[in-house]
Amino acid sequence: MKSSLTWMQDYVNVDMTKDPQLFADVLTIAGVPVEQVVRWGDEIKGVYTGQITKIEKHPDADHLVICQLNMGSEMEPLQIVTGAPNVHEGDIVPVATHGSHLPGGVKIKKSKLRGVPSNGMLCSAHELGLDDSLLLPEERSGIWLLPKDTPLGVDAVDYLDLRDTVYEYELTPNRADCFSMIGLSREFAVLSGQKATFPDITVDECDTTIAGKVTVDIEDPELCNRYAARLLVNVKVGPSPLWMQQRLRKSGVRPINNIVDVTNYVMMELGIPMHAYDYDKVKDHHLIARRAKAGEVIKTLDDVDRSLTDQMLVIADPEKACCIGGIMGGLNSEVTNETTSVILECASFKGSSIRKTGRALGLRSEASAHFERGLDAEGCVQSLDRAAQLLKQIGAGDVAQGVVDVYPVKQAVTKIPFTAAQVSHFLGIDISEEKMISILETLEFGIEKDGDQLTAIVPSFRGDCTEMPDIAEEVARIYGYANIPSTRPMSRTDQATVSFEFSMREKISQILAACGLCETVTFSFMNTDSLKKLRFPETDPLYTAVPILNPITEEFPLMRTSLLPSLMDVLVRNQAVKNQSVAIYEVAPVYLPKALPITELPDQEYHVTGLLYGQRQTAEWPNKAERYDFYDVKGIVETLFAKLGIHADLEASDFTPLHPGVAAQYVKDGKVLARFGEVHPETIDSYDINGPVYIFEIHLNDILPLINLIPDYHKVAKFPAISRDLAFLAPVDTADAAIISVLKDKGGAFLEGVHLFDLYQGKQVPRGYKSMAYSLVFRSAEGTLTDQDIQAPIDAILKELKEKLNCELR
Repeated sequence: MKSSLTWMQDYVNVDMTKDPQLFADVLTIAGVPVEQVVRWGDEIKGVYTGQITKIEKHPDADHLVICQLNMGSEMEPLQIVTGAPNVHEGDIVPVATHGSHLPGGVKIKKSKLRGVPSNGMLCSAHELGLDDSLLLPEERSGIWLLPKDTPLGVDAVDYLDLRDTVYEYELTPNRADCFSMIGLSREFAVLSGQKATFPDITVDECDTTIAGKVTVDIEDPELCNRYAARLLVNVKVGPSPLWMQQRLRKSGVRPINNIVDVTNYVMMELGIPMHAYDYDKVKDHHLIARRAKAGEVIKTLDDVDRSLTDQMLVIADPEKACCIGGIMGGLNSEVTNETTSVILECASFKGSSIRKTGRALGLRSEASAHFERGLDAEGCVQSLDRAAQLLKQIGAGDVAQGVVDVYPVKQAVTKIPFTAAQVSHFLGIDISEEKMISILETLEFGIEKDGDQLTAIVPSFRGDCTEMPDIAEEVARIYGYANIPSTRPMSRTDQATVSFEFSMREKISQILAACGLCETVTFSFMNTDSLKKLRFPETDPLYTAVPILNPITEEFPLMRTSLLPSLMDVLVRNQAVKNQSVAIYEVAPVYLPKALPITELPDQEYHVTGLLYGQRQTAEWPNKAERYDFYDVKGIVETLFAKLGIHADLEASDFTPLHPGVAAQYVKDGKVLARFGEVHPETIDSYDINGPVYIFEIHLNDILPLINLIPDYHKVAKFPAISRDLAFLAPVDTADAAIISVLKDKGGAFLEGVHLFDLYQGKQVPRGYKSMAYSLVFRSAEGTLTDQDIQAPIDAILKELKEKLNCELR
């Protein structure tokens, strides 16, 4: 919601000389949060209105013309060269003179264009700071053509009402009353100690009567509890007055024509959306509020065919749907330049129905944003009358006598009983009963008093107030939260404890951060398309995901079952902004349903996932750039397990998202603890990523029972070690883990350490084999070992490798 302070001056005195941020802070503290204060027109200086009296072709340029301008009696005529195609003699336009300033720091000076002097610039609406989305298509290119009655030589910023302060609010959904200029002015007045004055609404009706010319029915009072209509005759569709267009633009609404603009103006002023139908396009001039038929199609004003369901509300005539209720009108009843009579509608729709319909259709409008919050049905006729009054005033047509008003179930009046003592106790401060009554009455609450018992009669526009704490909140925010002292509540607290799982998540995060990775926090949602990109087969349990009833976007309709899609999305965004190095991790839950549809909460399991991409070290003399490789991701997982005291066996992995041959996993007692390696090339292509990517994935539940933070203690060795290097010819498909397993199993009690130090394939090695050289370290705590002490284990190793793995000593 946006509000112009100059517009607000129609209802309450606004001191425009004061810093607008100060009062924005007051509103924010009082529960009407001002997100941003925007100053309109402050940068514009030296722009005046002028009339083009003569246009000549430029002698040396086909696309330029020379304009002579009358700048009024107080200024000298100007000559300006322009390439704008839409100017004609007699047009009145904004003129930036020599030395003027425009938004964005642009300064205009005299110049020559192809040898012809030009003493300024003719301005477009965009060049004067208006956003293209707030302009009609014909206004987005070319010079801004002003009304014919525009005075000459006046400051264009003042005349065009461009100098203003606009508050942009981030209102909570419960404060539907503040989604209007009247509602905001009411708050403004109360907080500044003033009394707001609202428009005196009187309708000048003509001799024609609406009786028998317009009929209305409500078939579904659950979705539409009030429907009112007026008839406008002798309609003349055209542009709305400039002042109205500018107020709409400052509210974020694009002007269309006088009929539509008035309905939007009243929506922004009083808070209740309206709609206009071409009278002659409505069959039998009969409007019906009903549910759509399943599969019924309507072409909306944005020229899109939309298929409806029987859960959606439409406004229809006896033959067709004319409007998606509360969201957007139909093209078949649109007001055009040929329209001569108009039916004005103002209705009260069920907010939740409008929200669900808009989400289902992927369609949202300014009107639906208002209706979704729940509006005041009591204000429908007042809004109709205000629109009729304005349409008559601007000469858009004549207003027929009477209103058609169908209101089957009246909006209930809410009464809230309370006492001053209850409110004071709730707030923790003594506020007098008289002060409370005064505050509530300024907010237009009625008060009934019976001894100490008070009853607040809630105004119809405050549907958010339903119980005593709501009354206490109203008193507190106007009394001033700063005036309520801070007190420590009485409570019994127990010493906080941290679960082992939580502490391990923190420990893992610290280890990964120490390895140089940055932590990410991503949405807990995903799309099955991401799983397909990662090459998970469609039979994988990961596709069994919890659907979200109201997803924040259609791109994320499911609760995630893996963290990998989230990290890949982070990588894509980083690569899009040319980030050459990405090293990230996330420790977060995934959501695994027991069955679909869900009947109980899904299992929430924490995963630890990381990703490496790009350069480990940038090129900086004398060092060359170094890219991440498989051994970086392997080293991170090894470091993590070492810090957690986890011992596991390393073996090759067939994890689907990983590149075969560049993938490994740690296994303990047949259970996979961690998978890591290079992402499969097909996945890289599907994400349109350049270069290799390395990932690791660990399920926290699998490693928690194995964590041992107590370090192993060994006495300092008293006796020297003895080492032996053994090189084997092994079949090429023999895994290092398999050989090490034999070495450790048969190495005897004195074997202290084993590691692979050389791997070779070449001319000296038979085809189908590879040479693998290991260093074995033996030590005894009882004395110095001899060659005879270790020969028996070595013989056992050689025998086992030959018989079990077909490996021979080289």
